[in-house]
Amino acid sequence: MHEQEKQGGKCCGGCCDYRRAVIVLCIISLVFSVIGIINPSLNQAYQDQEYPELEQIVKDHSTNLLIMGIVHIIMTVIALVGAVIFNFFMVAIYVFWSILNLIISIVLQQQMVGELLDWVEKQTDDASWSASNQDELESSFNTYMIMNYVITAILTLLWVYPSVFLSVEIKKGIMTKETYPREEMSCCCVANRR
Repeated sequence: MHEQEKQGGKCCGGCCDYRRAVIVLCIISLVFSVIGIINPSLNQAYQDQEYPELEQIVKDHSTNLLIMGIVHIIMTVIALVGAVIFNFFMVAIYVFWSILNLIISIVLQQQMVGELLDWVEKQTDDASWSASNQDELESSFNTYMIMNYVITAILTLLWVYPSVFLSVEIKKGIMTKETYPREEMSCCCVANRR
């Protein structure tokens, strides 16, 4: 089978096969997810006693983000195992999760921004802070968040595309345990591959 012509696609401009790409991306995702869960607990840029309402907003949303992070780690491990054992459903569910994660993250971020803007408005009841200042702040936040959502969506799609194509190749029978010697491809890790 090793001598036969490769039937599956090449990921990342011919760098590797989709299985290898999914495995590498899942490992990278796991590392960053664990760092993302650990890091917020190490850094706090404001005084809890001075802003107790802000502390409550942050705590509420930190819990949501922690839950999302844990589910993301579980789904990434499922995708990693699915890629290793050539399981269509395990890889496909990761694709579904990635899109759902993007949508839920956008909703949660919008809720948090809304609560933060409401908190800022309550804190600025003095005459120096006008309604136009609040509108300008909200407009700036919304512009920033829309740009953030677009960039996040593009990066999510780029991150997930190897999983989509691996799922398709597994489903079609192109990428299986038996055919992997034919499909295996890497620009740096496999000797004499096309």
